[in-house]
Amino acid sequence: MRTEDLGDWLRLRSWVGNPWQVVRYRKRQRPGSELRVDVRGGPPLRLRGGRADFHMFHRIFLRDEYRLAPLGRLGCVVDLGGNVGLFAVRAARQSERVVSYEPVPENFDALRRNTRELPDVEAVQAAVAGEPGTLRLFAPRHAGQSGAFSSDPGFANQMSDESLEVPAIPLAELFERHAIDACDLLKIDVEGAEYEIFYATPEKLLARIRRIAGEYHDVRPNDPTARAPRLAAHLERAGFTVRVEPHRRKPNRGLFFAQRGD
Repeated sequence: MRTEDLGDWLRLRSWVGNPWQVVRYRKRQRPGSELRVDVRGGPPLRLRGGRADFHMFHRIFLRDEYRLAPLGRLGCVVDLGGNVGLFAVRAARQSERVVSYEPVPENFDALRRNTRELPDVEAVQAAVAGEPGTLRLFAPRHAGQSGAFSSDPGFANQMSDESLEVPAIPLAELFERHAIDACDLLKIDVEGAEYEIFYATPEKLLARIRRIAGEYHDVRPNDPTARAPRLAAHLERAGFTVRVEPHRRKPNRGLFFAQRGD
């Protein structure tokens, strides 16, 4: 057993009832295969082989990329870019309510399946964007990048010519539709749309968000507004303290965390 596999097995034991099967699937997954993850204290997860599902599971459950563990009990959590529901499942364990938006039909079907036994998770098949209407999403070239649908046709040089149009609403409309008065955590992973979403959100609504955990992406390289420093400055003007964690090898890509000082 490799050291990496042993470490993952040890961490997984507290989360799932079949940790060794999960660890072995990392290298054995094939397109069309499926892994059942027996989550302790909750319904099982289904991970699709040959997709980005296992990669996302590793990031969310093993690395805790969005830093859920230290937060304790949460009220309302909003999940933008819900993918196949892995963040929603983990967040539901410590939240009163999770509202998860995912626009890609194939991913949304998996999200619904993974969360249908969780009554506190509200899943919606739509995108969140800067403006209401429809949004054109470009598909990645490879199925293994199934989480990388983006409204930027040149995103990461990995988009194909295939695209789909999906319904989209701004963040303010999402809060109104779901009667969200206060959000303890907003998680966002929307492949480059994070800039327009936050710039279009009124400051009065941002004031109702206590924490943000998300990814920023390298899109529109000649646009200074699509850069982490400009996004961080915008959120700081809205009252957040922002910490940016750049990717070690990729420019203008990484994680950011914002929290109000109260």
